Amino acid sequence: MTSTLLNTRELSKATAKVLRDLPKTGPRVITRGGETVGILIPPSGGGIESDIDLLSRLRFGQALAAIQREAVLNGLDKLTMEEINSEIRSSRTGRKKQKAA
Repeated sequence: MTSTLLNTRELSKATAKVLRDLPKTGPRVITRGGETVGILIPPSGGGIESDIDLLSRLRFGQALAAIQREAVLNGLDKLTMEEINSEIRSSRTGRKKQKAA
């Protein structure tokens, strides 16, 4: 599926037309000053609830990818299982101490 770039000025001038044509044109990437600020997507035949659910799963995937990217940048992707378990034990011990205090 292809998407078309649309700047905010064009969107503001022809909002009704863009929305009317969205099912035919497919996703539209909204830009401002050359930077992406949003995406307009036509609804699927599955209903708005399934579309919202799909978007929620997409956001989760984006968050997970960001966490994984950060882990790689910090070298945390190289931890052994023993090191991971040690971190978990340390964290749990710290929480127990906080609860006791």
